[in-house]
Amino acid sequence: MFLGVIVWTDDPEVDPTVIADRNPVVLARVVAITIHETLEDSEAYAGATEFLQSNPPPQDWVLPEDVDAWLEALREATPHPAYSFHHVPMTGGADGTNHTAVNRYLQHALQEREETLTPDSSPSTDAGRSSGRHLAR
Repeated sequence: MFLGVIVWTDDPEVDPTVIADRNPVVLARVVAITIHETLEDSEAYAGATEFLQSNPPPQDWVLPEDVDAWLEALREATPHPAYSFHHVPMTGGADGTNHTAVNRYLQHALQEREETLTPDSSPSTDAGRSSGRHLAR
C-alpha cells in the first residue's frame, strides 16, 4: 500500500490529508489533483493563483512524469502545501493485511513527518495528533 500525505500548513492544529492507493502512479495523480483543487478553491495560499497559471492543469497531465513535474514545481515554489509519499508493507492477516503493522508504520511515518515540520515540538505533544487523520482510497 502506498500513502500520500499532504501537509497543508505548519499549524500543528491542522491535520494533514492522508490518501492511500495500491498503485503509486495513481496515488501521485490523486495527491496532485487534491492539492490543485484546494489551491484553486482557496485564497489561503499566497501565490497560488500565479502558480496555477504558470503550471499545466490536471487535464494536461498525460504522463506520470507530467504529474511528477507539477509536484516538483510546487515543492520549489512553496513550503506549503507539502507532500510526501510512503510505502507501507502489507502482509499476513485473513485479508492479506497485517493491520497492527500497518497502523504502527502509519503512526510512525506521520509522527516523523510532523516532527520534521515542527522542530520545536516535544514528543509528548505529537503523540495524540493521529486521531484526526483519515485514509481515503
